[in-house]
Amino acid sequence: MEEARLAHGFAKVTRAHIVVWLLVAVILLALGTVTDSPLHAVAVESAPPPVPATVTDRDASVVATTHDEHGEIVAGARVSVLSEIEGRFYAAGGARTDAKGSARIANLPRGHAWILADAPGRARASSSVVLAGERTIDLVLGPEHTFVVNVVDEAGHGIPNAEIEVSGAEPLPYGARTDAQGRAEVGRLGEPPWVVTARATGWDETTARSVRDGAAIKLVLHRLGSILVHVVDPSEKPVQNARVRIGGASLWPAREGRTGPHGAVKLAGLFAGSYALRATEGTRASPIEIGVMLGAGEDKELTLHLAPGRMVVAHVTDGDAEDAEDIAGARVVLAESGLSPFPIEAVTDKHGRAVLGPIASGSATLSARAEGYVGRAAVNVPEPLTGEVRVVLARAGVLTGRVVDARGFPIGGATIEIVGTDFAGGPIDDEPRSTGFREAEFTAALPGPAALVSAGELGVVPGPVPPIPRGDLPIPGTSAQASPRAEPWVTSSDGTFRASPATPGRVRALVRHPEYVEAWSELVTIPAGGEAHVEVVLRGGGSVEGRLVDARGDPVSGARIELLATHGTLQRDTRSASDGTFAFASVPHDVSLDVYETEDATAPALRATTTVADGERRELTLTLPAARDPVDVAVRDDRGYAVASAQVSMTSLDPSVPLRATVFSDADGAARLANARGLPIRVEITAPGHAPKHLSFDAAPASIDATLDRGASLTALVRSSRGDPVADAEVVLYMNSGVHHLRSDATGAVTASDLAPGAARLVVRAAGYATVQKTFTVPASDRPFDVGAIDLASEGTVEGDVVDARGDPVAGARVAKDRVPVFLAAGATPPDVATTDARGHFKLGGMASGTFALEAYAPEIGRGRAEGVRVDGGRATTNVRIALAAQGPAPADRAGATVAVTLGEAVEEGVREVVVVLVAEGSEAERSGLLAGDTITDVDGAPVHTIEDTREKLGGAPGTDVVLGIKRASGAMRIRVGREIVHR
Repeated sequence: MEEARLAHGFAKVTRAHIVVWLLVAVILLALGTVTDSPLHAVAVESAPPPVPATVTDRDASVVATTHDEHGEIVAGARVSVLSEIEGRFYAAGGARTDAKGSARIANLPRGHAWILADAPGRARASSSVVLAGERTIDLVLGPEHTFVVNVVDEAGHGIPNAEIEVSGAEPLPYGARTDAQGRAEVGRLGEPPWVVTARATGWDETTARSVRDGAAIKLVLHRLGSILVHVVDPSEKPVQNARVRIGGASLWPAREGRTGPHGAVKLAGLFAGSYALRATEGTRASPIEIGVMLGAGEDKELTLHLAPGRMVVAHVTDGDAEDAEDIAGARVVLAESGLSPFPIEAVTDKHGRAVLGPIASGSATLSARAEGYVGRAAVNVPEPLTGEVRVVLARAGVLTGRVVDARGFPIGGATIEIVGTDFAGGPIDDEPRSTGFREAEFTAALPGPAALVSAGELGVVPGPVPPIPRGDLPIPGTSAQASPRAEPWVTSSDGTFRASPATPGRVRALVRHPEYVEAWSELVTIPAGGEAHVEVVLRGGGSVEGRLVDARGDPVSGARIELLATHGTLQRDTRSASDGTFAFASVPHDVSLDVYETEDATAPALRATTTVADGERRELTLTLPAARDPVDVAVRDDRGYAVASAQVSMTSLDPSVPLRATVFSDADGAARLANARGLPIRVEITAPGHAPKHLSFDAAPASIDATLDRGASLTALVRSSRGDPVADAEVVLYMNSGVHHLRSDATGAVTASDLAPGAARLVVRAAGYATVQKTFTVPASDRPFDVGAIDLASEGTVEGDVVDARGDPVAGARVAKDRVPVFLAAGATPPDVATTDARGHFKLGGMASGTFALEAYAPEIGRGRAEGVRVDGGRATTNVRIALAAQGPAPADRAGATVAVTLGEAVEEGVREVVVVLVAEGSEAERSGLLAGDTITDVDGAPVHTIEDTREKLGGAPGTDVVLGIKRASGAMRIRVGREIVHR
């Protein structure tokens, strides 16, 4: 069984959670108090909580020794331990070093922990370790660095009690608070430079970068801004008592005010940023103003124009039958332009109907969900609207299972998440807490936006702005009963669980427990209203500890290190401590480590892979490569003139250096690729009016001279068999130089330019017409190549049923002409592939007249074919039956990401080769330049000869990539392809 497409089922605990707790710990060490901590990021708890009482395995200990950079003992230093449990950090213990500079801290939990040391006059030190038994740690407290900050307003007056946050190379930030004069001295800092941010209530924050030791800096805070909104009718007359809503990234949930006698309301107390505004009055509405930018302390005016609005009647039913039952109590959301900052919410009545509005003219969609059903999103609201809009919901399913350890003993207390794809190819990520969040958000939005504080004809946004709620917390303005705590799906003492409601589709159970490595179940299908069962084995895993050093062997602190499971979607990250150490506990067998030198680095500087056996402690030293020299690129046209604004894209072909970069040439045609010299690279150069250029180097030289040929172009006319133009037809042009996605205009014309001459294949699709393919060669010419008229005949359709070997209907099977793609990019299923419904029924359109073979595929069942299916244009062929059967041994079924291609095997001169049969449209594979017919010779330098071996090597963590060696008619090459979450 091949690998399944998984939704983003990464652990919900991100590095932000960890930083919050580390920030608190930093404040504890630096200030010696919690209640006066300036940490703005902690909204609920003000300090790391103690280790939960449920953690009983506390037999680890640490002996920490503190000394300065000369090896002299530092007595009286405070040493603290923060233990990581289920992605959160807890205060596990602390002590002060004795006269010998030593402190022993016992009764610590096993697993990953940070050891922190702090002493007056010294920079803080940290180390990242995995605790098991007793560990000895040496912490070097270097000399203290300090600076002074003055926080003032625009007039130069000091702002007292302002919060100061300092971050630098050392991974843990520092904090301070200004005194009555707006002054603060920040000490105990590590090596500069630092980034310093100041915040104060009622003021917009400001940041200074590259702050050095001993500096005295001034940070100016600006008062928060305002928007004065005028609301007028079509005759430009002011409208009193209109409701004005405002929302934005820094203002959630939306707030609302009403205009006064002169049709105006002032929205004050706003942070700098982008806002959206709209006004309504009765059944009148204004279009939503998107992207209203407000500067720091800026006062802005805006006019909103009311016009007659639309009211939408939503009708929610159980299924799509004419006599389907109404669903009462469904939660319905109306959004303008697909994704609205001001969604309108309602609950259906006993007849399954709800009235929502008003909204302005334009596109809009309805979404609905109800208990026991699968939510439905993005149902288009027609314009003009002549009646009610029907929203059809399908019944949810159930996933049951059992979780055991490697010995077969049941594991209680493991949490369950359901991840996969629905039958339409959309992502599934079911777990009660996210559902609870959506329900809490909906409940909060039902009464409408919170009112502004009235002040005559003015209004201010009451503050502080509430945080986005968790699903288990009440939302401000609602009762606790309105948003009950969402309990997670958890295994009972016998290891069993029952997860409901679950979205029907192909899914896995993602199982987590703090004492085990997270694991995935096999892929199973949950039918609509049905049930599926899984068995999951959790293993203890091992640990990875390491030290990050530079090319000279010196420790590197503050680098971000990301651990990724080679199979699965486990993703964790940490920072290297002041001594360069990093650690991960409970890791799976095969992992990769990506090292990002800075927080804002977009590509890792180093990638390493390792294996870790259960119970093993793997120690690594990662060495960052020395900075490489740049590569200078000169771009010229075929006459020798410089080409300005050419896009130069470079990818590394070294699997251990996943470097990507894009730059643009200047007026002299010059561009520079940083840190690339000596690497094996592939370079693509494009520019308007020119053909794309691809260059590959085993070792990048100091300079590259690239000459761009004049680009070729083509034209075509898409029309019906009657000669009428077909507008908005989807046209895909396949060439060796890349894939181009085009659309026909209102006259049916299609144009493509900046092409490299050569063989081409055109695929044309349009609703109601048969798909057409045409092959030709684009010549090198100054004049556009005319492909000619492409006549589309009326489509034929094929309807039928897909069943398994027992004759039972198969839901979610894919059906296509000739060959079904195994892997598809995330998102909608391509138009030339049909998916069976809950009854196993399919309808495949876009077929030309003729006799064809149809193939059906369901990953966990197998393939089947129907030969000799006769199709006539403009007619439906019905009652086609396709029976599925397993075809040979199933390949290893591993969760994770892969390259979105369908593979086949061929024998060339007695050697078995792996061939790309299909490339998923819109995928990373297509964007990287892979083509159907390419032969894959190796993956990351390792030769491959079978589909199973190739698929195993193609799999990996989402967001990583792989270097492929390929052969095609034009020659051999190497390309870097991104792995992605796919569905099959």
